This record gives sequence, C-alpha cells and structure tokens, in this order.
Amino acid sequence: MPIAATYEVSIAWEAVPDSAFVLDASQLDSAKQLTSQYSGTVGLFEFGYSTFAAPPAAVPPATAGTDVFGGDFAGLFDSVTNDVKSFTVTRGRTANLDTMGAGEATIVLHDPTGKYNPLNAASPIAPFVVPGRAVRIAASYTPSGGAKTTYPVYYGFVRSIEHNPSPTVKETRVICQDLFMFLSRAKPLISNLAGAATTGRAIGAVLDAIGWTVAAQRNLATGDSISITWPSADVTGDGNGSTTALDSIQKLLLTERGEFFQQANGVVRYADRYARAKRVSVATLTNVSAESAPATDLTTVVNKATVSQQVSGGPYTKTYTDAVSVSNYGMSDSQAISSYYLNSADQCLQLATWLVKQQALPSSPVRSLAYTANKSDALMVNTLSRELGDRITVADSASGVTSQDFYVEGIKHEVSNGGLKHQSTFALSKVSSLAPIIFGASSYTAGQVIPASRVRTNGEFGSPTVQGSTADTPSTSSNVFAY
Repeated sequence: MPIAATYEVSIAWEAVPDSAFVLDASQLDSAKQLTSQYSGTVGLFEFGYSTFAAPPAAVPPATAGTDVFGGDFAGLFDSVTNDVKSFTVTRGRTANLDTMGAGEATIVLHDPTGKYNPLNAASPIAPFVVPGRAVRIAASYTPSGGAKTTYPVYYGFVRSIEHNPSPTVKETRVICQDLFMFLSRAKPLISNLAGAATTGRAIGAVLDAIGWTVAAQRNLATGDSISITWPSADVTGDGNGSTTALDSIQKLLLTERGEFFQQANGVVRYADRYARAKRVSVATLTNVSAESAPATDLTTVVNKATVSQQVSGGPYTKTYTDAVSVSNYGMSDSQAISSYYLNSADQCLQLATWLVKQQALPSSPVRSLAYTANKSDALMVNTLSRELGDRITVADSASGVTSQDFYVEGIKHEVSNGGLKHQSTFALSKVSSLAPIIFGASSYTAGQVIPASRVRTNGEFGSPTVQGSTADTPSTSSNVFAY
C-alpha cells in the first residue's frame, strides 16, 4: 500500500472583505461613508489602499477594520480539508531564463449542498464566498521511525470560484493565484525612491506600495546598485502609477537576472543573480521517474543578443554573437533588451555575452522529471522539502542521465484519492559550467582561495579552473557580471 501524507487545505473565508459593497446596502444618499455589506458596523468604512494579513504562520490576524486580504485560518469553516477531492499546485517557470510565473492552485471540493456556491444565500458561510481570500495548503508527514514534520505546499489567494450543481458532479472548483495576481493588477505610485538605490530596495518599494509590508513575509536580497528616480516621468513609467507592480519588478530583473517569486510558505523572495552559483545540491533523486523528458530542440538555441542602455541622447548598444553556434545551428537572435537600469556600455556587453553563453547550445538534457512522490519515505520527504531554485542531483538510467546537477525551475503537485496519489513534476535546468562563479565584491574578494564547489570546468571569462586558484578582480567596478 502506498504511503501518504496528511494534507490540510484552508481558505480564510471569514476574513472581512471590507472593499466589497453593494449599492442597496450602502447609504449613498446619506452623509455616512460607504459601508461594506459584510462590515459589522454601519457607516464606519471608507475606501483606501488594500493591505495584507499577518504572516501565514500562527500569528494574530491584522487588526479589525483594515482592508485585509487573508486571515488566520482559524474560522469555523476555514478548513476545507474534509471536502477536498483533489488539488493541483503549479509554481515557477519552465526555463531558467524565463521570468517566474504566478503560483497557481486548483482545489476541487465535494459540494452536494452548495456550501461553497457563491450564489447560495443559505450557505453557512454566506456571504463570505468571494475572491481574494487567502489560501494555504500544507502537508504533514511522518517517515518510518521518524518525527512528524509539516511542510508548506502553497500559499495564495482565491481568484475565482466555480460551482457545478449537476447531479452527477456537485462540486466546486476554487482557482487560486499567489501574490503575482495582485502585483499584475496594481499600478502603484511610489512615494519617493531617488538617487543611489539597489534592486532589492526598489522591489521593496513596490511591495510597500501594494501593502505587502509585513517583514516576516519578505526575504529580499540587496542586489545591484542602480540609479533611478521613482516616481518616473520618463517612458519607463515605473513608480508613477502607469505600470503594474509586476512589470516594474520584472524590468528590474531583466538586467539583474535574479529570482523573484512567492515561496510555498507565503514569503516573497528576491534572490540576486549570484545566489544560484553559491548553492550546493540538497537532494539526490536516483531512478525515480515515471516519466522524464530528455530533449534537444533547435528553437531553444540563441547565439546573438543585443542589449541597450537607455540614456539621454540615445542608447548605448552592444551585441554579442557566438560564431561557432551560428555555424552549427544558424543565426538565432534573442529578444532585444533595452533598459534604464544598466549603468554602462560595458554592462550591456556583459549581459549580451552571458545571455548567449547560456543558450548557444541546444537545451539541457532534461526538461522535466515526473514521478510518484509517495513511493518511499526518502522520496516523499525530498519532494515536500523542495523549493524553487533548489539545486538537486539527478541520476536516471531510463533517460540516459548520469549523475548531474540541476536547478528546480518549476514544481507541480497533483494530489488526489485522499492523498494516496501524489504525482510530482519538476521542471529542471542543468547547472551550467558557464554560470558566473566569481562574484567580485559581492562575494569573494581578490586573492581569496576558491573552494572545490566553486570551480568551473573551463576558463570562460577568466574564471579559475582548479581548486586553490584565487578569485579574479573584475576588470571594471561597473561590470554587471563579475565572472
């Protein structure tokens, strides 16, 4: 009999959605302020910026009267676990140079009485069946002879609720997305961010502007030093209320090349571009796949990149081409990059070079690894412990993959049959020997001895190839990529 974790699915139905009101309930023709139909006291509500709840852990909820998306998951009907037929969680991206996508979850609830039907006034949770409520999925597992551990699986918000009253179905689908849903809808006005700043500070200002301000819900690296002025009147639109919060963050990362996503525990994380190269393998998966997808594809090859720095008087533009790749696979241009966040023409060339070096050959040996997670204690623990960006080792004789290291780019969990079926799929990208491993002032200092785990297999960009070599000094202090 397969092993199984215990899953807990919670939706904070009873958090007060103060920003929802109906015309016939609000006294629009009186001197009183607009009043939420869900508010406990009439005449005490006024519209304003949305804020978010306290961290998803066991923390007291935000104070009453605030416009809170979320809750403490302690309401009478907040646990929907007993009604769950299945759930699917998808997070991350499919390729290492793509931006992270919104983390999504689909929860299918057995609903013969219409308890989760948003139009059922007789539901015991009416009128709280509305979008925007916080969602949390966790898994508790006790390995043989071990201690019980609870793992976060997903944290997000209800986007839509679809009830199917058909006699043969009688279920409700709850479609969820993480904070990216709000980031893609809001066009914040940044109060003041000028002069010398960093990528991390700029991302923090965006999160502040949409109300994601609780320190425990944020894990932001420092990142590059950049010179910006927000609110901006120029064509970038960043910070002046004309660009979405998500677009502003992604434009920063277009040149910085770090990672930005919401973790399974709800914490929003920004890791700078150096973070990956510092990671070591945290798990080994050997011959576990039910389906692996080794692949090579000409359409993934990019051997020419053009990068421009937008400055007054015209852009500085640099292009890098890999002649060997062009000869072998034909010319293939990347999408041109133009950014105000680059500081010099040298940075443009460094970024163009890095983009090509990552893509000049056909794609990595493995794109995805699908397997049944609950086949063994070790596999279950490894699966539930994984987060986006983790470095893992894979050996899979069926797909011809010897022991190689990969980054986890995407994570998908499909759980059904009371938890007895847990299918997981990892989108993987091979750890490249061309990744930057010398970090200049951000990590290693000139002359510092390089440990074995940081040694590359070639000499691209002057990086050392043997343990005991000393760190290079970047040729200029303004290099975006200090290889």
